[in-house]
Amino acid sequence: MMNKKLTLLAVLALMLGLGLFMTGCESDSVAPNEEPPTLSDDEVAGQAAAMASAAAQVLPQIVEYSPTNKDLYSYDFSGQNAVTGTVWFDFRTGGADGTSATYSTGDYCHMYTADGEAIVFEVGVGGEIEVTVSVMASIVQATDTATLLEGSAGTFTAGAYNATFSFAGVVVTAGQNYPSGGTMTFVSGGRTLTVTFDGDNTAVVTLEGGGSWVLDLDDGSVSAAG
Repeated sequence: MMNKKLTLLAVLALMLGLGLFMTGCESDSVAPNEEPPTLSDDEVAGQAAAMASAAAQVLPQIVEYSPTNKDLYSYDFSGQNAVTGTVWFDFRTGGADGTSATYSTGDYCHMYTADGEAIVFEVGVGGEIEVTVSVMASIVQATDTATLLEGSAGTFTAGAYNATFSFAGVVVTAGQNYPSGGTMTFVSGGRTLTVTFDGDNTAVVTLEGGGSWVLDLDDGSVSAAG
């Protein structure tokens, strides 16, 4: 997973370089009860792109996970470049209410951040992006494939800006860099965007009410759809 982690850091750094997070990272200038400046459609699309790129790196952990302690099902990002935080795993057989299982025998997994905790990505000088996740997935051990289930969702915070996201039908496979299908819905500032994955390094970001962009999952860049 090291190459993927490095890619994720490059994605976030690039998004900062494009200016899509600058207002969020400069939120100290916003008074406590003052609303932050409204983001443009392009900037919100950039947030969705960064989250989609992050998801493409993190979600495969469900089927690529390898424990260092069989009694402690967690993955700690701390000390790995500019990423800190921990995700936890609950593996089961027979679904969410089934019997506890090992990572190599489970057909269900709940991957999540603990209450009050987040995965934190340091971006630029003094900037941070915080992500929380609660992802449920069915697992097919024979193919090392996981399909995200209804209710899989999380939160995204960049400075003074908060967003939520959820997944529908997203499929990830061990050893594959990109989700092979499904969507992510990203809601920020009253706007709803849908990211559609199709198995390669690009995805389409569509804004409800008009507007679409092409996202490169390798570097997080977005460009207006032709």
